[in-house]
Amino acid sequence: MVGFNQNRLLYGVAYYNEYHQSERTTEDFQLMVEAGVNVIRVGESVWQKWQPTETSFDLDWLEPVLDAAAANDISVIIGTPTYAVPRWLFQNYPEVIAESATGVKVPYGHRQNVDFSHPKFRELSENIVTKIVERYRNHPSVIGWQVDNEPGAEILHNAGVFEAFKMKLKERYETVEALNAAWGLTYWSHALTDFDDLWLPDGNTNPSYLLAWRQHQSEITNDFLAWQRTLVRKIASDDQFITTCVALDRPGMDNQTIGSVLDLTSVNIYYATQEGLNHPRRVPAAGELTPAPLWVPLTGASALNLTCDTAWSIRQENFLVTETNGGAIQQGSMTSAFPHWPGQFKQAALAMVSRGAEMIEYWHWHTLPFGIENHWGGILPHSLKPGRTYRSFQETAKSLDAISALGKLTPAAEVAIVINTASKWLFEHHGPLRASNGFADPIAYQKTLQSMYEIAYNSGLGVRLIGDNQITDSPAEFAAKHPIMILHSLYVCSDETLDFARQYAEAGGTLLVGPRTGYAKPDAVIRTQVAPAILGPAAGVSYSEYSMLTQAESAVDEYGTTAGSGWAWFDELQTDPNTEVDLRLDHAFFDEFAALTSRQVGEGSISILATYPDHDLATWLGRQLGKTLAPIIAPSSDSESIVTNRATTADGRSMSFVFNWSGKPATVELPKAYGDVESGEALAAGTKFELGAWGVRVLVETS
Repeated sequence: MVGFNQNRLLYGVAYYNEYHQSERTTEDFQLMVEAGVNVIRVGESVWQKWQPTETSFDLDWLEPVLDAAAANDISVIIGTPTYAVPRWLFQNYPEVIAESATGVKVPYGHRQNVDFSHPKFRELSENIVTKIVERYRNHPSVIGWQVDNEPGAEILHNAGVFEAFKMKLKERYETVEALNAAWGLTYWSHALTDFDDLWLPDGNTNPSYLLAWRQHQSEITNDFLAWQRTLVRKIASDDQFITTCVALDRPGMDNQTIGSVLDLTSVNIYYATQEGLNHPRRVPAAGELTPAPLWVPLTGASALNLTCDTAWSIRQENFLVTETNGGAIQQGSMTSAFPHWPGQFKQAALAMVSRGAEMIEYWHWHTLPFGIENHWGGILPHSLKPGRTYRSFQETAKSLDAISALGKLTPAAEVAIVINTASKWLFEHHGPLRASNGFADPIAYQKTLQSMYEIAYNSGLGVRLIGDNQITDSPAEFAAKHPIMILHSLYVCSDETLDFARQYAEAGGTLLVGPRTGYAKPDAVIRTQVAPAILGPAAGVSYSEYSMLTQAESAVDEYGTTAGSGWAWFDELQTDPNTEVDLRLDHAFFDEFAALTSRQVGEGSISILATYPDHDLATWLGRQLGKTLAPIIAPSSDSESIVTNRATTADGRSMSFVFNWSGKPATVELPKAYGDVESGEALAAGTKFELGAWGVRVLVETS
């Protein structure tokens, strides 16, 4: 990581001294030291405190906090406050107010309510950011800067944003005739005679326009962060990193490009708790509450791990966690008060570390007595007296101290899952899942990705999520690093990516291709060749029809043995004579077609999966794919709730984070000798031990 040279795992909280109703800095830091805090994040939400009026500044209020941090060996990340603007800015400069639809200004009373591409907002931001960084760049506690916070919250419809969009289209297509041809604008008489004829996005129905508009939004978000990073870099100390706090899947942000404008990745990892952390994951019954904040769409231990691997994918390197669950979380009417059950707090933290987190910060230190987040539980409750969450934090800090001694960890990654943001955006409108209102499920990509992710996760295989724009290796190099590759529903996909996948298989890789892959070209226009494009001839399959599945359907082999079920979607695969049909759906009509095929290609193989797997089918697929790997030696159990995350230590030793994602104890057996990282206990090969409810044990090989 650029500018990140800590010799310890960072563990801490967002700390808002300014939100207390009375002075208690000394008491807070005493409690932090006793809890094991070694990092805090400050300052990002209070532009008004830094600049009470347009002509007055108060830059000294933070110094006692930073001094207390330095005195207690606690590192500090300072956030620039550009995401939460003061009332005077909103009143004095109405031209910078964000528009959520053309001419519809976002009212004051929330946050992230400005057009950050507007020149006037840049001018106002530069003034306050410059003063803050100049004031604290040399403070010994400061290790980094967070520019803005959770960018991309709004799809901006301001006039300047739309004009910039038209200019980009003109630069890309050069002539309006080329744009008409690329997007098929003859349809419904939408063809343009001039770029200025382009209609406003509010009523758009054209998929190519929709995709380009979303890409434009992510580009202006990246441009704002890059602008602010450049500003801070000119002033800050060379050994201080610059990042932002990424809230994954924001509508105006692209997970796979935002990393290019940051020194390192910092991300929010929020997750379901209580039974929402079970593995196998439970699907809530109709009317049953899901124990997760409303903005957390997925449940189960696999969802938490998938989020961690998504964080890793942003820059294809280890990452920082800027926010995660402390206590129960509620925000206004979005009620979701589900605190951790005993053991889950530590489990979640160690899961993050096992998948590459080098910092974990909780949001936040103390639960607020005011504001919409006044029931967003911090490490301290409203009474400010340490309780169960504080003790869980304290226990987890000791575990992280022990793990820190092993140095930088590299998560296991036998399986590469290739994804792209363009397909995610298009799945919001043309996806394989239908919401209860009859329209496309807006989180279909995330839901189907989880089912594909569980192919690896259920079998203890390490995953690397990689955007199709992030592949830099040759096919042979990629196959050597990741002997299994899964293309997850690359609905929008270039010929180059599909050809790379074919060459990967020829070079010895095991390739699994998910439904809908390659159906549309990069401009979101549908391919007219027989599907699946490019990979179909190599895999010996084709299809011209497809169907949504109204319910899960059993997938069976040639002997009628059930491997699990497919759900949501089915591509009606037809096969060449030399292609193996591994599974079909046990269905009166769909059994005519293949649900899973395989074929040797060069030194490797291509398998085509026509449906999305449920837990059992994902597990079956993972075991089948795992047979192509050298044996993986890791702790084992007869219980499905036991999942081992593997990593490699700085000195090359194998680590196993053994989790029991269940409220019931389970037995674990060791295949070789390990040392318990926390207790120091030596464990011989063949040792069996019981892992309690919501338990985790961290082991490092000793032989």
